[in-house]
Amino acid sequence: MGDGFIPPTSLLLGAAVGLALLAGGWWIRERRLGAQRRAMRALHALSEDIIAASSPAEIAEILAARLPEATRATSSNLYLVNLRRKVLERVPTAADPEPMAAPVDSPPEGLASAAVVCFRNRTQLNIPDVRRSPLVKVGPKMSLPRAALFMPLMAQKEVLGVLEVHNDHKLGYFKPEEQAAVHHLANQAAASLKLQDQHAMREQLFRSEKMAATGQLISGVASDLRAPLDSIVRLAESLSALAGRPVPEADLQRLSAQANRASEIVWRLVSFARHDQSTPQRVDLNGLVASLTRFREPEWRVLGLRHQSQVSPEPAEIAGFPSQIEQVCLNVLVYAEQRAAESPVKTIAVKTSVLAGRALVEIDYSPPYGTDAEPDPFVEAASPGAAGGPTLEVCLGILRNHGGDARLRRRPGLAGIEIELPLAPKPNDPELTRERSASQPLSRTLTLMLVDPEMSAQRGLVSALGSKGHRVVPSSAEGAGDIVQRLRFDAVLWAVRAGRGGWTEFHDRHRAFIPAFVLIADSYDPQLAQSLGPRGGFLLSRPLEDTKLAEILQEIAARAPQA
Repeated sequence: MGDGFIPPTSLLLGAAVGLALLAGGWWIRERRLGAQRRAMRALHALSEDIIAASSPAEIAEILAARLPEATRATSSNLYLVNLRRKVLERVPTAADPEPMAAPVDSPPEGLASAAVVCFRNRTQLNIPDVRRSPLVKVGPKMSLPRAALFMPLMAQKEVLGVLEVHNDHKLGYFKPEEQAAVHHLANQAAASLKLQDQHAMREQLFRSEKMAATGQLISGVASDLRAPLDSIVRLAESLSALAGRPVPEADLQRLSAQANRASEIVWRLVSFARHDQSTPQRVDLNGLVASLTRFREPEWRVLGLRHQSQVSPEPAEIAGFPSQIEQVCLNVLVYAEQRAAESPVKTIAVKTSVLAGRALVEIDYSPPYGTDAEPDPFVEAASPGAAGGPTLEVCLGILRNHGGDARLRRRPGLAGIEIELPLAPKPNDPELTRERSASQPLSRTLTLMLVDPEMSAQRGLVSALGSKGHRVVPSSAEGAGDIVQRLRFDAVLWAVRAGRGGWTEFHDRHRAFIPAFVLIADSYDPQLAQSLGPRGGFLLSRPLEDTKLAEILQEIAARAPQA
């Protein structure tokens, strides 16, 4: 009885087997969870790369190379719809460079027929056995995968195409969680394609504005050039007739002046075709306006306009892209001279000044139908001039991207367009150091969601943030909750518009998914800003100051975890 109890061998063996089974189960569980974590990280990284892609071909290459990391797919195809031809066009990749188009009305054999069905029905198709599916037209000697999944590319209720993924080796795929992952990737691809379209439309509109401004110049270039060229020809003939006699100094000066005048006309016209500088520069706005005024004065004389110039001789330096600022000022001058030419008074006046750290350009003109009837040229419906002048909506976007603004002013007998831009800090100004630090590249690229019901403002902010190297996903207020749960964002920017709310409910419901929240309002409310601060939020007021926005993005990047 005094001896210690010795358990039976069978009990020890059973305990050992039980511990081994527990250890094995724990190891299998940890391995499965580790694989899930790796797949989830690969899915998030793949989503971010898709959003940052600059072309459909880049999206297709990213999916083809990295999709197997996040799902059991072994290959993929990306189809985009061509509405004009009514076909689904497969985006070529390095692995499959041959182009292919599937007519929507009469799909061909192979998996393209199922892609057309997916596109028509606007819903996903999961085909566990390709060869036995009635949705796939199987031709003789056709090489097909074992299982396939088709997802429509949906963006704001519009179907842009179809994402097709395969498993070449096994039947029955894909599982529900993998279908959800592919659905998520299809949504990201659609959002990226929409961003690319918006960027392309903005660039096209910007080029159209350049062409419109250049077209207005061409009408006066012939007459402008004829006068100095005729003078050069006459002076050259008179100088050649001197036959070795001393050349009069006055004639040489006139010849040089006329040659410089002709050269300036040609240079000014050609300058609009040059590319913008990649980085902002310091621009003397007064000097630029004075140069444009001298350039347009001959045209004003031809039109019979009485003109007055009060351009300050003191430099007013701003920071920006010189050719863009030049185009804005020229477009406004051309618009004003067109309106003044149709009025009975025919007057135009240009004035520059500096007020409270802002450079102002005032272009006054006599309206053709009275001040009260003068339309606002910065409203899209009224932007074309009476003589078919260029629209000024893009000019307003350029100014706001530079931190400036423009507006129409009406006074008795006169209408005027006022342009304002912030002055660049002086080299020894302490503000310059802070602005430089705010404009330095961030430690990493941020992924941002932007909610703004006003499309023109949304496009401008997407372009401004994209130019700083950030990935921006625009969204409606209704779809923001779904998107923020499917893609990891560093911050959400929400613009409040009159009569439209919803940000409070969104912020309260989805705070767990939002590392930072930036509210953009019409005015600054200290109490609202104080309430947002403890929850990782910021408040910005319109018009947005580029320096303040850069400081907030710097703070968001500093506290956000590295990818």
